[in-house]
Amino acid sequence: MKNKILLAFLVGSAAGVAAGCQTYDFEPVEPLAIAQTTQSKTVIGRQLKPNLMFLIDKSGSMNFAADDSVAPCTSKCNQSGFPACAAGCPTRLQALKLAMNTFLTANNTIAWMGMAVFPTAVAGASGSVDACGATSAADVRVQLNAQAADLSADLMASASAVNTQIQALTVGGGTPTGDSLKFLGGYSPLLDPDPKLPREDFVLLLTDGLPNCNSMNANSCTGTNCRCTLVPATSCMPASYCTQGCLDKDNSAAQVTALRGTGKNIRTIVIGFGAETASGDGPDTLNAMAEAGGFARQCINGTDAECGTGNTCNVATKLCNRKFFQATNANELAAALAEISKAIDPAGICNYTLDEVPADPKFLAVLIDGKNEPGGTPDTWTYSAGKVSFTGALCDKVKAATPIDPVRVEFRIVNTL
Repeated sequence: MKNKILLAFLVGSAAGVAAGCQTYDFEPVEPLAIAQTTQSKTVIGRQLKPNLMFLIDKSGSMNFAADDSVAPCTSKCNQSGFPACAAGCPTRLQALKLAMNTFLTANNTIAWMGMAVFPTAVAGASGSVDACGATSAADVRVQLNAQAADLSADLMASASAVNTQIQALTVGGGTPTGDSLKFLGGYSPLLDPDPKLPREDFVLLLTDGLPNCNSMNANSCTGTNCRCTLVPATSCMPASYCTQGCLDKDNSAAQVTALRGTGKNIRTIVIGFGAETASGDGPDTLNAMAEAGGFARQCINGTDAECGTGNTCNVATKLCNRKFFQATNANELAAALAEISKAIDPAGICNYTLDEVPADPKFLAVLIDGKNEPGGTPDTWTYSAGKVSFTGALCDKVKAATPIDPVRVEFRIVNTL
């Protein structure tokens, strides 16, 4: 129905005042109100292979069964007070080596790779060995060494070096996750030493246990807030690991946040591997780190399928309820690594997942260097299920961008209120 708007006009003159009325018809327009969101990115297509630093947990629990519910494994085998695992029962370390060999062989040019481990073995004041030592310079088994040319042979060599070190790993000690992340916050190859060649920087934390080993932990076994992370729990006793055995969740999440701080912008990818990360305090602790790290698992279309097996979507936040990647065996770990590789590989620079899904594709606009680019042709872009894909000439333009001549990409979404 048309809305009638009555406008009154008063006209004055020397002879007197005359009044006139006129009626105007207005058609209602949908939407009645709008809001716009903008997602922007400066794109450099060439010579931008990211830095990927693996931070690998080699604590004693990596000798536990990868999945003790599967024969010939038995419940809690290789754990303190329980029988050794039977021959043919893969340990977490064995599963890690298998999955990483697959990943590093198939994805050996996606990034410049380096590797550090924790815990370290450092001499204590009495000459003893402290199994809670955080990552130090000596624990960087493979240095990050990005080269401007991004030659495939050099990238493959860095992946091969990481694989060699992983296959040689042995285990022992605690899980000083927080302070090991803190060390990487001062690791210079992650801090963009060449401003003319900016790269994305990632730390991939692969851990099978809950963070502990913080001698400055505000919680201790003498109070009520200690969540003992050791097996058996009686190990968190005065004069032993009263402080270092307690859960170090807050410090670990804080160090992940610090990696993303001003001047760093290092994103942390979290993979939980083993039963401890899938139950008890594990999910809450690793969720906190994953969200702080800027690489929380997303379900941009609001579906559980986007979050993987055994995970669900929070449709309000468009984040998966389990925000980190979870694996209990070599196959699941390999699948998680493959999914991560797609997200960090610049070869996918023509494909974008939107932070917000438009209610209707016609409310989406794509701007390149401030200019609107109409979609739907072979040389522009297409949209489907929360993702924009550049095609043909437009994709070539984005790929050809350089640090000196970057491309600015903007996605503008208009939503009805």
